[in-house]
Amino acid sequence: MTMPGSREFLVFLKSKFSLIHNSNFFFRDLHYGVMAYLASQGVHAGYTRSERMARELADGLEREGIFKKIDHQSWCVNYPEFALPRTEKTPAGAGA
Repeated sequence: MTMPGSREFLVFLKSKFSLIHNSNFFFRDLHYGVMAYLASQGVHAGYTRSERMARELADGLEREGIFKKIDHQSWCVNYPEFALPRTEKTPAGAGA
């Protein structure tokens, strides 16, 4: 079983976990995301196999610059499409 393209998988992952631009993301969430994705495709990969797939996927996302490694089990997400909407702050007393 091959994993989908990065964007397709990231959209799936975002639907299951908090995946926000410039936020931290942890390996175990990625691992469980891989297991959930495979299950949604009718594939049972098992804990160890899906963990290996998650490590390979993380390496690919690092090469693409989507994950910036913090340590051996966490990354900073670099995916502007998943940025939270900006809110404009109005000065106190404005609009009165």
